[in-house]
Amino acid sequence: MRRLSAIICLLAGVATMAPLLAFGHACEFLTAKLDVREGTVHLEVTADYGGNPMIEDEASAREAVRTVLQVVANNRQSALEELAPLRFERRRQWDAATPASFSPPPDGQEHQLLTAVWQWRTGAADVAFAVPKGSPNDVLLWTTAKHLPGKQVQWMLLITGESSPSIAIPNVAPGKRWWWLLVSFALIAAVFLARRTRVRLSQRNAAES
Repeated sequence: MRRLSAIICLLAGVATMAPLLAFGHACEFLTAKLDVREGTVHLEVTADYGGNPMIEDEASAREAVRTVLQVVANNRQSALEELAPLRFERRRQWDAATPASFSPPPDGQEHQLLTAVWQWRTGAADVAFAVPKGSPNDVLLWTTAKHLPGKQVQWMLLITGESSPSIAIPNVAPGKRWWWLLVSFALIAAVFLARRTRVRLSQRNAAES
């Protein structure tokens, strides 16, 4: 049944020649919103633990959004949390730009959504996302841009063991790179000076006592 849902998703997108899909409330996949900018990859993975029969509760949803995608970059495949931390958010509505139309829950209830927000600053030239083999969940990877950088598609459905094509990451402009280096240096200097000031105050207080 889950594979049938995946096939229906894919055929619907091809038939309409646009990323517009229509699903019922209990569609059995996760969504992953991708935003790629200069030197930064931003990802939001969302699970509907109130309407997905593959996910029992919020704890299962947390595990699903943590592990359903892995990052392929610099000839290495890594878990999201190996490269940058995840922030979890409870949500009640789907992103309005999601390339799928989800019917509301029964009896006027709200959606029960859990989203893992992930942002990675990297010097990699490109990145891909893979669903680990044996994963019970499929993923609709999509972007709000006209297409994924380097690929003329706006969304793609990934099932267990599949990987997306490589997605280009724009380089940071030289001027912006120097600006970030200056900001980083200023922050490090401020932390050093603050610690040095605390040490001097502690020594002075000790001497006076």
